[in-house]
Amino acid sequence: MRKKKSVLLAGCNVFGILIITGSVQVVFSPYMFLRIVMLLSVVGCSIGIGAFIRELCIKT
Repeated sequence: MRKKKSVLLAGCNVFGILIITGSVQVVFSPYMFLRIVMLLSVVGCSIGIGAFIRELCIKT
């Protein structure tokens, strides 16, 4: 059980880094199409992190 929790926390950290870099790309990208695609991927990663955190809170 403890190993599963540490794996979920590591996944949250990796997705968090992806969200930060994706957000920077959304802000500084000169192309509108790239902004839209990156914004959609940032939203998708945020939903994934929300699910991981919800699982951590429910299991504890």
